[in-house]
Amino acid sequence: YSQSKTLFSSKMATDNKYDRQLRLWGSHGQKKLMDASIVFLGASPINTETAKNLVLPGVGKITIVDNQDVTSRDLGNNFFVSTDYLGKPRADCVAALVQELNPDVTVSGIKDDPVTLINDNPEFFSNYSLVVASQLRHDQSKKLC
Repeated sequence: YSQSKTLFSSKMATDNKYDRQLRLWGSHGQKKLMDASIVFLGASPINTETAKNLVLPGVGKITIVDNQDVTSRDLGNNFFVSTDYLGKPRADCVAALVQELNPDVTVSGIKDDPVTLINDNPEFFSNYSLVVASQLRHDQSKKLC
């Protein structure tokens, strides 16, 4: 009996890859997460790590906006890029690699300057539940409020 109970419990825990989150915040919380749409301004190491941590539990949509190409400097501080990506748009590279972590999440990259986007197209952000920005000056990020 104890062996069949253990097998049954193990099967139950792996039936749903979101089981842990469902136990933490319930189906209502998981639905909110899955309906969320998040834009990241910059593919910095901190934003990449944050995107990873939101993709794994199943956030609905992530967009990464960054105007830089992958450089050798990125290789030392952003674990989502490798030498294969040198010279390629950082937003696209990070988006593709983050996407691999969870095919249920829509992840895209946009090669654009976040500051220019804030200044010239503020309505762009109305499509998102949350904006995550790093490496912006206070006066730049304040325009998002």
